[in-house]
Parts: sequence; C-alpha cells; structure tokens
Amino acid sequence: MPVFTYTARTRDGQSVSETVEAQSREALGASLRAKGLLPTAISEKRARGFDLSRFSNLFRHISLLEKLTFINNLAVTLKAGLPVSRALGVLTKQMPNAYFREVIGQISHSVEGGKTLSESMAEFPGVFSPIIVNMVKVGESSGGLDDTLEYLGKQIARDYNLIRRARGALIYPSVVFGVLIVIGYLMFTYVLPKITASFQGLNAELPVLTRVIIKVVDIFSNNSLFVLFGFIALVAAFWFWHRTISGRRAMHRIGLSVPVIGGITKKINLARFTIIFSGLLRSGMPIVEALTVTGETMGNVYYREALLAAADKVRVGVDLVLALEKYPRLFTPMVTQMIQVGEESGTMEKVLAEVANFYETEVDDTMKNLSSIIEPLLVIIIGAVVGVLAIGLIMPIYNIGQSIQ
Repeated sequence: MPVFTYTARTRDGQSVSETVEAQSREALGASLRAKGLLPTAISEKRARGFDLSRFSNLFRHISLLEKLTFINNLAVTLKAGLPVSRALGVLTKQMPNAYFREVIGQISHSVEGGKTLSESMAEFPGVFSPIIVNMVKVGESSGGLDDTLEYLGKQIARDYNLIRRARGALIYPSVVFGVLIVIGYLMFTYVLPKITASFQGLNAELPVLTRVIIKVVDIFSNNSLFVLFGFIALVAAFWFWHRTISGRRAMHRIGLSVPVIGGITKKINLARFTIIFSGLLRSGMPIVEALTVTGETMGNVYYREALLAAADKVRVGVDLVLALEKYPRLFTPMVTQMIQVGEESGTMEKVLAEVANFYETEVDDTMKNLSSIIEPLLVIIIGAVVGVLAIGLIMPIYNIGQSIQ
C-alpha cells in the first residue's frame, strides 16, 4: 500500500503531520476529513523495490455496481426498521464478492463497537469514495440516513450510467483496433515475406518505399517472437506508466487536447462535476466541503486540481464563479454563467441539477454517434496502410514490366 506524508489542521487551528499508509491521495484526504482534520498538504513517499501488497490489490476489486447494490440494499433494510449493525450483518451474507463481504463484516464489527457508519467506512478509503463517506456522515447528522442513502444510490447510479455509456461506446473501436493489430502482425510475419522474397532475387533497382517495406517484413519474419514479446512488453510498460502520477497527467492532458476526444472528455467530466456537486449541496453539505469532496472524486487530474484550488479560494471568500473562470479550458461559459446565476439567486443546487441533466443528454447523444465519428477515421487509417503496401509492392512489378518492354 502506498505511503503518504500529510499536513493537516485540527478544528482548533493546530497543525499536525504524520506518515501513514493509504490506498490513494484522495482516499487519505477523505479519511482525514472524516476524523475532523483539514488536510493542507499530502505527498506520496516513493517506495523502493517491488511492493507485493500493491500487486495483490489488483486482484481485490469491488465494482461500482456492487457498491451501488450495497447502498440501495442498505437503504431498503434501514427503511424497514433494522438497526445499522443488524442491516450490515444481513447484507454481509448476501455479498457474492468475498473481499467486499470481508469489508462489510469489518464495518459491521466496528459499528457494533460504537463507531458510526461513516467512521467505519472511512477506514476503507480504497472501497468507499469520499462522496459516499461524507454523504453517509451528513445523513447521520440529519437523522435521515435511510433517505440519504436512497438519494446517494440515485446519484451513484447516474454516475455509473455515465461511465458505462462512455466505456460501451469505446468497445467497438477498441475491438476493431485490436483485430487490425493481429491481422497486421500475421500479414508482416507470414504473408508478405512470400511476396517480398520474389523481389530480392531480382537485379532491378527497387524503389525506396519497396526497400523499406522489405526491411520491415524481414524484421517481422526473422524475429517474429521477439517482435511479439516486445509489443507485449511495450503494452505492459505503458499500462504501468499510465498509472503513475506523471503518466496520468500526460494521458489526461492528451485526452483534453485531442480533437473530438477532448470535447467528449470535457462533457463527461462536466457532467460528473455537476451531478456530484449538486447532490452534495442538496444533502446540506457546506460549499467548501462539497467542492473538496467533488474534486477528490473526479477522475481527471486537471479537474481535480482545479476544484481543490477553487475550494481553497472559496474558503477565503472568493466567489465560486471567479475561481472557476480561471480554468476556461476545463469549465465552459455555460457552467460558469449558470453557477453565477445560482450564487446570485441562492439556488445553486437546482441550477447545477439542470446543467447536469443537460450534459448527461449531451454525453448520451455523443456516445450514440461516436461510432459514426470513429468509423471514417478507421477507414482512413486502414486505407492509408493498404495504399502504402499496395504502392510499395506494385511499383517494382510495374518497373520490371517497363524494363522488359
């Protein structure tokens, strides 16, 4: 598990620092706030060598759908009149995921020991996100935990459907791209060597493009296993790199900058921001805390940093619209203007709910049309590759025919 060093302030304004283990930076922040601390700085300490515990955590996964099912079932059991500890005991027996069953069992044990549900959930930051922990805390404070859980389930369901639509739209181009890679590897390894071999026995001067194709084909045919394992190693290295801080920043920056993809990424993040932020405000959470929790929930690192910075500015009296207008590449004029209207009218959560509905519709329409956007690009790429190969292989035949004449 990663090790972090944090600095935080207590309710009395005193500064405390400590080095602890946590699933992530965001999870540690949520855990500190659940204890009544306000984190001011969190930095990760790089461990040397191979971390076996981090590798084992890859196989202990709890899906968002499983968390959604748990929250909905917990809301139903609480509405039926069961106490929290007994409701957790009932749900523990229904969990098909062994790891999740273990987590819920430990939470039930903590609640029976006198801790609140939010405090018990905060001990598992890798399972329960800041929005879940904080909304449960709000529900406990207001005395309407069952209603809060029911509303939280609806918010998570909206977020889940948003992510599911985005991933579903990428399945088709991903499958096509994967098939193209396999076909390309087989072509260069087994098919094209038989064609280029006939050119190498000729004494005629071959075009530059043909010579390049022959060189590439020779590399594939003579080192097929090396090329295969090299490609697998490259994919694995990229996968591990994109999970690092620098890798995430680079990939998220590319995702916001590439044409078409950048617009889709912005819509998805704005939809998540307005859905989560409006839900937290509606539950009665103060705007600064709601901004912080929303920022830590965002998947894109640039939106996360922008919202956390905005929370710090709002804390000292700056209007939210002014704090967000400093990031025009992330927040559209529509979002900032609607936030300004909400601040002036005192109906921030209602205005943001309308914006959330708008961007949800935008994302839904975009994802439905994504295949029609990507298909021409795939056709162009396939056509370009086939065209280059055709020209490179036909030109020598044409030149030989000309020389015979």
